[in-house]
Amino acid sequence: MKLVRKLVPFGKKKLLAGMMQASGVNFALGGLPSWSGLLVVNYHRIGARESCPFDGNLYSATAERLERQVQQYQRHADVVGIDDLETIVAGRPGKHILITFDDGYRDNYDLAFPVLKQAGVPATFFIATGFIDRPHVAWWDEIAWIIRNAKVSSLAAGRWFECGLQIDSNDPRAAVGRAVQTYWQLQGPATEDFMNDLAREAGTGRCGPEQARNLWMDWDMVRELDAEGFDIGGHTVSHPVLARQETSVQREEIFGSMRRLTEELGKSPKAFSYPVGQPDMFTEETKQLVREAGYTFAFSFYGQYDPMTATDRFNIPRCAIDFDLPPAILQSRLTLPQVFARK
Repeated sequence: MKLVRKLVPFGKKKLLAGMMQASGVNFALGGLPSWSGLLVVNYHRIGARESCPFDGNLYSATAERLERQVQQYQRHADVVGIDDLETIVAGRPGKHILITFDDGYRDNYDLAFPVLKQAGVPATFFIATGFIDRPHVAWWDEIAWIIRNAKVSSLAAGRWFECGLQIDSNDPRAAVGRAVQTYWQLQGPATEDFMNDLAREAGTGRCGPEQARNLWMDWDMVRELDAEGFDIGGHTVSHPVLARQETSVQREEIFGSMRRLTEELGKSPKAFSYPVGQPDMFTEETKQLVREAGYTFAFSFYGQYDPMTATDRFNIPRCAIDFDLPPAILQSRLTLPQVFARK
């Protein structure tokens, strides 16, 4: 294990996973108690990302790939829901996997829901309620749309990009990623200035609400998921980076999500996930507000798994399922999450 831990930081994870898969180590570990605790896997969008006019990086899997991954989860662990967390936190032994989806995209209902229902596994859908109440294009998708449709090949150096921003029209992903990361660091009201300036300098204007048609689930769909036994959780109202907001804004985002979900579902959700969920994107104050709002658990999103030895109920880690995740990495993550669930 010491050798494994030395290899991973030097970018050997993919190579190591391939070796484990080819040598049969993954197969051998799959039948052994190689870990115990909770591995939380997180998805965003489901489908074919090539046709997406927005942020293709949000796609986690096709429906077919999701089906295969769910089958892998079932072979390796007990797939659990939010109600199981109390006994797991209390020391219930074994390997447990929790499947989660963030934001409330329509493709979660159209494509993921049938797969999960057919497999008979629980899952949790974290809903940003403002996208359901007032359908509009989310800030990360609008950033991607602006850059994809930019009328210029670069943005000048200035307030937002110290060295400017180069836009490759054939592959704008790098520019989209840099712009999104810039947005992450902005405080409160500065985000709207950034979006307006980006749209103006790119020559595209802002996304109108008509471009959000069929982008999000509606409340009938959310209620159907709930009626079928899937867990519904809070994900704020408008999906801001909470740590960059004033306390009053954080409170309204967190309490507002609880209020709307309770109104629409007739019961209070137990779980919450922090938007973006990196270590610097929620604070101890944020966690306290989530607790005060009535949530029982809250999830971050920066890798790792939870051995449930000293669990922080308001910072349960999740690892991303990426569209380009090599199958060997996923297989190794299921047999040795101590190493392969790390960021």
